[in-house]
Amino acid sequence: MQSKLYILAVMLAGLVVVNVLFVVPVPSAPVPILNNLLKPSQGLAVSATQAYLLPISEPSYFPIYDAKTEKPEIGAKAGLVYDTRSGRFLFAKNPKIKLPVASLTKILSAVVVLENFDTKEAIVIPKEVLKVDDEKQSLYLGEEITVQNLLKMMLIESSNDAAYALAYYANGKGINFVEKMNEKARLLSMNDSNFLDPAGLNDDAYSTSEDLVKLIRYSFKYDLIWEILTEKSIVVKSTDGKIEHKLENTNQLLGVVPDIFGGKTGYTDSALGGMILVVDIPDKNDKLISVVLGSRSRFDNTKKLIDWVKSAYRWD
Repeated sequence: MQSKLYILAVMLAGLVVVNVLFVVPVPSAPVPILNNLLKPSQGLAVSATQAYLLPISEPSYFPIYDAKTEKPEIGAKAGLVYDTRSGRFLFAKNPKIKLPVASLTKILSAVVVLENFDTKEAIVIPKEVLKVDDEKQSLYLGEEITVQNLLKMMLIESSNDAAYALAYYANGKGINFVEKMNEKARLLSMNDSNFLDPAGLNDDAYSTSEDLVKLIRYSFKYDLIWEILTEKSIVVKSTDGKIEHKLENTNQLLGVVPDIFGGKTGYTDSALGGMILVVDIPDKNDKLISVVLGSRSRFDNTKKLIDWVKSAYRWD
């Protein structure tokens, strides 16, 4: 009997040693993090309007935050900055609030196009896609133009006609374009998003800054999208070369913010200004994704966020 008790005591002592060796250290003070990333067992109360850092559990982890740096104020309804390599949000304001995203929608439209069409295909422009916003006509009736050039028009100058031309072409081939958009959004777990048209003109559509990060990360697999988005100005032509379209990028931060990988603007009277900007972190195989929604100063807000992150964090 005594030998059995001795063996049991040794086993219990061994379990205590194992638990001591493998216990996860708890920080002396909670390290802020986005509330959607917190597990209930962590027990940290987080405001949905604030950005927080995940606990850093290894010395080599980056980026490293300087807690003395004051967080910026932006007038946008929502905004965030996401570090792609670490998978962490470095700043966030209302990351889950549902808002109309206007022409930021066109990144999703570009993904759907590239997953369903050959970019060399040519499309004859019908009257149904001309001047769809009742303001600017980007294309000409009967013009034949390639899918790739329509993508450039849609992404660089944010042509609504081009977006609708691509969707109209898809529908003619038996592909419900908007249905494909929402199908892709669901596959990307964009659970707080719903899209109603290929250009983002319908303000009843919505997404969140957090959902848009998921879309942007996925879109990186298509180099063409981001190559197009870095073009400041180009000329595209109809297939016969008779019609020229001079495109000027709507992204006013090109040439202003260093190391831009690409960006997309959006605006309607109801949605206000939206901005996606992706910036490289040189020599670190890393990118920052900035999203601003519902802003009256989208370029200023975006630049402020990028400048702040670069001053508040270091990449070792």
